[in-house]
Amino acid sequence: MSITYIITITAALVIVARLITYRRQGGRYRPGVSFAAWLIIVAMPVAAVYGPPVPELARWLIAAAMVVLAIALIRTGGNVAHLIRPLRRQ
Repeated sequence: MSITYIITITAALVIVARLITYRRQGGRYRPGVSFAAWLIIVAMPVAAVYGPPVPELARWLIAAAMVVLAIALIRTGGNVAHLIRPLRRQ
């Protein structure tokens, strides 16, 4: 088992755990954001376990992207809306 696989699996577990344990605490319900969070929860383990066979550099890029997403979710408390906010039109 390679180090990129271990990093990817660990990041996927952190992402899923943080999203599952998110508490709204009176915040309004947004269906689009909830759907995005659901997609992330479903996609992370699938991408980590059943990812397509790709070159080593691509594996490192995928692992790095998942680590960055995990760190961002931890910093925002699991709030996907805070991650999406910079993508909205002003």
